[in-house]
Amino acid sequence: MKRKVIKQGNGTLTITLPKRWTEDIGLTGDDEIEAMINENNLIISPVSAGKKKLISINVDDFERLSLAKFLMACYEQGFDEMDLTFTKSKIKSWAMGDEDISKVINFYVSRLVGFEVLSQTKKSIKIGNIAQKHEKFESILSRIFFLIEEYLKDLIETMKSNDFDDLKSGESRHDNITKLVSLASRIVHESKSLSKIEVLNFFTILNLLDKITDFIRYAYRYTEKFNKRTNKETINFANKTLEFIEMYRGFFNKFNHKSIHLLDELRGEIKKQFLIIANKYPKKAVINAQFDALVETLHGAIKPRIAIELIKKYSYSQM
Repeated sequence: MKRKVIKQGNGTLTITLPKRWTEDIGLTGDDEIEAMINENNLIISPVSAGKKKLISINVDDFERLSLAKFLMACYEQGFDEMDLTFTKSKIKSWAMGDEDISKVINFYVSRLVGFEVLSQTKKSIKIGNIAQKHEKFESILSRIFFLIEEYLKDLIETMKSNDFDDLKSGESRHDNITKLVSLASRIVHESKSLSKIEVLNFFTILNLLDKITDFIRYAYRYTEKFNKRTNKETINFANKTLEFIEMYRGFFNKFNHKSIHLLDELRGEIKKQFLIIANKYPKKAVINAQFDALVETLHGAIKPRIAIELIKKYSYSQM
């Protein structure tokens, strides 16, 4: 929608707001709006919360994993309420067989920070956001890094001690991290201060952090499955992987060009070390392959971090 800029006294410029937009969000002549500068754009939004973002869908054609992905996507895209209807009492799962659909939905709701079941019948479940406000994005992201590093550190300690009882906590710890990743993604999506390029790159980094958490979970699974004494080379390789995560966190928090070179060097060392271990201990390759994949995946998060820095330095500084 185009609007003509009207010149007022003392050089002030005004525009009218589209009627369709003001009616849609319930804006009246007595309300206030917020105007925020974002690169070359001016973002106008109501001070009040406005309309809730709602979605209603029949989930009969979903299986367990696709339902999980759907709910996570709706959550991350900022929906406040999800009305799920169904005519079937069971949902298919390739790993668990047929499961009670209500139990499955309730299970996934527990993984969405701030969400609870608002109402439930035999044929529908409504879930929604009951949180009053979200934590700051920076603190959530800092916690994600901390939990990922702690997750891997505890696996390394288990390998050293050969006490495999702690491996059973791997799944729940993985789920706690992915919950925070989803919350951080939701905050990024709802942010009015970030540019589209920043949102895209933050999403990319968060998705990669989610993926490396999967690799640690697989390492837990395979270590528990084989349940044999872990050799020193595998433990050292896991420590190198942890070093790469810590180095990336430092680079993310305090951008500098030297860290990019150091991350590339460490990645090269890890690739060489992986080939040596895989050749020497082929039976342990399934565990070490998770650490190699983790490093390769997180290495992909360097470029989006550079992009975020470029936006900050060369866009906002010129405004």
